[in-house]
Amino acid sequence: MNKNWITLSLALCSALLLSACASNPYPLNMTEEQWNKLTPDERKTLLLKQQEYQEQQRLERIKANAKRDEQQMALKLKEQERLNRLYSNPGNGNVLMVNLLSGEYRSHKKSYQLQPYTTLIARGETKEIELVMRDNKQYTRTERAWLQYNPQGTGIYLYLSYPSDYNHDRITLLRNADWICGSQHKSGFQFSKYEALNHLRIYIEEQGSQCYRRHR
Repeated sequence: MNKNWITLSLALCSALLLSACASNPYPLNMTEEQWNKLTPDERKTLLLKQQEYQEQQRLERIKANAKRDEQQMALKLKEQERLNRLYSNPGNGNVLMVNLLSGEYRSHKKSYQLQPYTTLIARGETKEIELVMRDNKQYTRTERAWLQYNPQGTGIYLYLSYPSDYNHDRITLLRNADWICGSQHKSGFQFSKYEALNHLRIYIEEQGSQCYRRHR
């Protein structure tokens, strides 16, 4: 066994961790000079070791992905169970009816009128919705939006891009005492230089709560 082989064998673990670059035709991130100094048997051994390492890494990735998918599914099931409990017991502000009555959507220089839309949403839920709108020629277009009811039950948010901790471009509607019996809000927001929702009329009403004002 030559000296080069001994040196390469000692460095094998480090080389495996680095792995081979996709653009490098030689295994274990070796240079052409190192590769040319090896005997055919040494090359074969290194190639087999690299294949074993790559297969081990592949199996570990499969295992990690399966575990991640399992955890995500468990979280989704837990969240769905929570929402089911709220929808089964909608009182105390657990579930709201949200009606988008009218409004203007502006994109660049074009203007569209929002069509009425209604949905139920539970406390702590984020729901993807579809805004349907028409221009003055009755051309219809749709835009994805996200409706969010915060866990504290104190506000409704409307986004035109997916909600995140870093996304503060939203229409905010804060709870008032009239939500129990139904309350209408007017709002708007300039989401960007080219996109806005104007003159938005939204009706919000708690579900399953007793409105004493109606019995006066």
